[in-house]
Amino acid sequence: MGSIGKQDSREEVMQAWYMDDSNEDQRLPHHREPNQFVSFYKLDELGVLSWRLDADNYEKDEVLKQLRESRGYSYMDFCEVCPEKLPNYEEKIKNFFEEHLHKSP
Repeated sequence: MGSIGKQDSREEVMQAWYMDDSNEDQRLPHHREPNQFVSFYKLDELGVLSWRLDADNYEKDEVLKQLRESRGYSYMDFCEVCPEKLPNYEEKIKNFFEEHLHKSP
C-alpha cells in the first residue's frame, strides 16, 4: 500500500498500536503506557492489508467494488455495534476484542 520514503496516506486515517494486558472495558483503546505504535512498515511486513474506502458511499465505492472482485469476496455483512441494535451486545464486544481471523476464500 505505502511506499518507503513517501508519507503513507494511511497515516491520515489509521493507527495501530501494541495493546496493554488489561481485561477492563473492551471499548477502551488499551494503549500501553507509554503508547507504543506499530509502524506501517511493520504492518506490511506482517501481511496486514488495508484500503481506504468511502464508508458513507460503500454501495458505489469503486475501490471496494474492485477489491471484492479481485479477491473473490461475494459476501458482505453489516454490524451496528450499539446496545440497542446488537443482540447480546456485552458478549459480542468481548468476542470482537479477542484476536481472531477471517479466512479468505
